[in-house]
Amino acid sequence: QATVFIEDALEYRSIHHKTNDFALKLYQWSHSAPAVNLVNVTAFLLLFLAFVEEPSSLVWSSDPRRQYKRVILPPGYTEGVELVCLLILAVDSIVQSYLVTKHHSKHFFRQYPWICGGFMVLLISFIDVMVSLALGNTVYRIRVRRLFRPYFFVQNTTLLKKTLKAMRNTLPEIASVLTLLSLHLYFFTMLGMLLFPHTHVHPNGTHIHGEEFNNTEWQEYFKTIDTALMSLVVLLTTANNPDVMMPSYSENRLYALYFIIFSLIGTFLIFNLLTAIIYNQFRGYFKSSMQTSYFRRCVALTAAFNVIKTGSCDNVEIEDNLTVNEEAVIPVPMLQKVLVDTCMKPEKRNLLFTRLKHICELNYNEFCLLFDDIDSVTITTIYSQATIPVWQVKYMQTLQRIVLNRYFNVVGNLVVLLNAILMTVEIAIHYEEDFQAVFSHLNIMNYVFVAYYCIEQILKILALGKRYFVKLSCLYDGVLSIALITVELVQLVEFGNQTTNTSTGLTLWDCARIVNILILLRLLRIVPNFKPMALVTNVMVQIIRSLRSFMGIIILIYYVFAIFGMMLFEKAIDPPPGLKPDETYEAITSIPDTTLTPPDAYKCGTYQQLEYWANNFDDFAAALVVLWDIMVVNNWGVFLAAFKEMVSPWSQLYFVAWWLVSAVVCVNLFIALILDHFIDKWEGSMQPGEMRRGTIQSLFQKHLQRPCDRTIREELRKHPNFYICH
Repeated sequence: QATVFIEDALEYRSIHHKTNDFALKLYQWSHSAPAVNLVNVTAFLLLFLAFVEEPSSLVWSSDPRRQYKRVILPPGYTEGVELVCLLILAVDSIVQSYLVTKHHSKHFFRQYPWICGGFMVLLISFIDVMVSLALGNTVYRIRVRRLFRPYFFVQNTTLLKKTLKAMRNTLPEIASVLTLLSLHLYFFTMLGMLLFPHTHVHPNGTHIHGEEFNNTEWQEYFKTIDTALMSLVVLLTTANNPDVMMPSYSENRLYALYFIIFSLIGTFLIFNLLTAIIYNQFRGYFKSSMQTSYFRRCVALTAAFNVIKTGSCDNVEIEDNLTVNEEAVIPVPMLQKVLVDTCMKPEKRNLLFTRLKHICELNYNEFCLLFDDIDSVTITTIYSQATIPVWQVKYMQTLQRIVLNRYFNVVGNLVVLLNAILMTVEIAIHYEEDFQAVFSHLNIMNYVFVAYYCIEQILKILALGKRYFVKLSCLYDGVLSIALITVELVQLVEFGNQTTNTSTGLTLWDCARIVNILILLRLLRIVPNFKPMALVTNVMVQIIRSLRSFMGIIILIYYVFAIFGMMLFEKAIDPPPGLKPDETYEAITSIPDTTLTPPDAYKCGTYQQLEYWANNFDDFAAALVVLWDIMVVNNWGVFLAAFKEMVSPWSQLYFVAWWLVSAVVCVNLFIALILDHFIDKWEGSMQPGEMRRGTIQSLFQKHLQRPCDRTIREELRKHPNFYICH
């Protein structure tokens, strides 16, 4: 029981689960690495089914003009895989429900909404799969269960649930700014429709007013309310700037003030205000969520301490003053025995055993301090523990001193830099016929550099010994050097001094490209030698590791919108009949009874003229690319206009909703998290001799406050296996 409680503390889990022998074994099994990985792989496989189920994404191109034949699995295959996945998830939900269920619990749904929601989603999914098997995917194409698949991925990831909760709590503040943005859009939409003159035609055919003014601005961008509103929405992202301004600006330069003021208020003021509010509110809610997780850890540690102290697994008696009574102690050997059986990362276990050295007993406060900063483990690399060979021969000692000198790496970096410069020249002059002889000489120089890399790595192995094979930078150089040597030897044996292999058609340049790519990768070895660059790179890597939960949210949002987009717009846009890629329009129109409009005949910047036919919702992979293109917001007005023309004006609501969720909300949340992580990681990296790796909870470690003992005791009273003595 103490082992399970310590595992709960390390993973920030609640201790409110059954603690009898069978339940504890089942609990450990359900939270073991194989079981957790099985559930995660199952949830991921459910999401991956969107690529292979009808309409399949297994086709070389999403361009409908190419008319590639899609790879379609036999009927029932994807449904069979889905049923197996749903059964695994159902078993997991039943196990979790059994472990947390209390006797005579009346508010199970309120206490465990994710488990209850999981059962509801499973029921809907099972029914929907049966309907698909009965009717077939060709007839039943809605398949609403696809929209609920991300639920399982979130349900089994604690940080994803915390991130979603923080986003939900931040929405009221975001909604207030979006309301202000809506008022801004409304005001300038009405002002634009009144401001830009246009020609009214009298019933008798005469122009009433505005005859002298070019009404292109009104005709294209402000003719109707929805057209004006969409024009300004796109202008907020600067995607149609200055196109939307030019017709009126060419007539009167004062009209530019309208668009400049609109962008100043909307793009530069309101959007940046939104970023500041999101940063402040989201950080506050996320910090509160981390405080709740820390509270669960404190409760679990208190429970583990009392279990170890009493040596009993049933009806542990906890006095009110036990947690503050420094006379209550636990023997370290018993704690070490518990830690050996506890499932945790090796570096954490080593850290705990290191702290327990030369200690015989621990009181409650010392026991809690033992687990402080356990998520921000200072990395003691195996590199520092590996021994360097001690050579007895004098010239080997001299060689070792030379290799271990920092200038040896400086020379190696200069050689790599020179190699990269010559490679750049080689690529630049490759297609110039006047420099073909020079290209051959430069290609021969690669052999010299590769020979140097080989000698360099051999010298490092002799000087560093075992330490070479545990140092990541050395292994990186070694692997790339072996790859370079292999490619160069193959090139030398295959081609010699020739430039083409007549048997295979492979050119010398093809092999040289592989070598050049490896040289570019080897050039990255200079990054750690520049301290500011190394710090930024390290911080960037740590940020990527810590933001995996938020990236999961982004992926799930993409998934839901892509599936919903396929439901709305699958096969909605088709190219003109007979239009094929890479085929001249003259050849097509020469065929009798063929009327095909060439792209030059379309208005510049339209979906047809830009030949965006591959950007569609005909399959899941294509839908993801369309959503990415819109999130980047460059030319996203093209999609709005195309779907408005070919589908319905209401289709624009889908794209605007996606823009608000992805580009406005999620991107700003992403920036807020990056700011927090960057500041924390940068400050941590500035500390000499330290490089930290931790969880997202460790980011807020310095802001967390230990709960009072009374609060911890009140939480322990809620557990059925703890009896509180007064």
